[in-house]
Amino acid sequence: GEDLDAARATAERLTARDDAGKAALDAARAVLVQITTYSYKDGEHEFAWLDEIADPALRQRLAPNVDQLKKAIVDGQVTAKGQVLDAAARPVSADQVEVLAFVDQAISDGGPAQDLGDVKVEEQRVSMTMKRSGGRWLVERLELLSGTNASGLDPAGGASSAPSASATP
Repeated sequence: GEDLDAARATAERLTARDDAGKAALDAARAVLVQITTYSYKDGEHEFAWLDEIADPALRQRLAPNVDQLKKAIVDGQVTAKGQVLDAAARPVSADQVEVLAFVDQAISDGGPAQDLGDVKVEEQRVSMTMKRSGGRWLVERLELLSGTNASGLDPAGGASSAPSASATP
């Protein structure tokens, strides 16, 4: 009867949210690695991940800093490799998921003289909202909770010459 139909509808809604959480979490992990991994070498600091930003206001806040960031990465001969250590999703709906991620970014600068002593690890804790748009999971909100640049996102990983790009909505 009605109780069974209501239970089925609830189960379908919960399953859709669970599926959304898993898909959004995978997309969030991928974009966080893209944001935190780059090199001063040609073609390895293109900031293509900006296409994964759904919120036009957030994209507009980040985009003007891209040229400065690229210059800082090249001038400082900065290389960074990001790794998502852990992440959790909290589905708000089937089309919106909150994500909390723990990201470590190994950063080195100085070019050919690099050795293991030149690498520093930046521990970043990120809160973000993923939104399904046109079948893709895109970043709607991105906020750095801890790390050297906790007031906003610094895709250059805190390299001393790189300006910070605020990503707090």
